[in-house]
Amino acid sequence: MSDKGLKKAVIIGAAIGAVVTLGAAISMDYFLSSSLQGTWRDAAVKDVTKMFGPACGQNWYAVTLVLVAVMTFLAGFGAVLGAVAGTIMNRFFKLLLK
Repeated sequence: MSDKGLKKAVIIGAAIGAVVTLGAAISMDYFLSSSLQGTWRDAAVKDVTKMFGPACGQNWYAVTLVLVAVMTFLAGFGAVLGAVAGTIMNRFFKLLLK
């Protein structure tokens, strides 16, 4: 048996979760960069420098690759949480409307 409503809820929940997570991360970067003494890019530069040395820490491509990997991880984690929330809400409203 196929449940199209559940599939739709999971996809919508995952998309909203990923967008909200990235929005929160970027807004924290924008609003709190002065009080936290740095941005996501500064943190990526420090991490690349610690892992691969100062020569690689100044490489724009290496820093951007680490930054994209971190943002992808955050979006994936938010998507998983959003999918779980979508599933819970779908089952709740299905139970409620029975």
